[in-house]
Amino acid sequence: MATQPKQHRYPAINLLATFTAGTNDQEMADMLGISRSCVVRWRTGYAVIREYQADAYAIRLGFHPAEIWHNWLDDAMSIA
Repeated sequence: MATQPKQHRYPAINLLATFTAGTNDQEMADMLGISRSCVVRWRTGYAVIREYQADAYAIRLGFHPAEIWHNWLDDAMSIA
């Protein structure tokens, strides 16, 4: 049986930091396609998201994941 490659995890708070100061939790949730309560949980600073989710969220906001998580490319190279 083939094993799944290790998925890296990234701090969700970094994603929230891409929004402008006036953006409220519901607007962030709508733009990311998640619930407002999820955004509230992410604000704790302890929440992490898996790399495939992180990639999808970054692209949805018009970013490359490496623009949000600076270790993204290093992590990608560790898998190759």
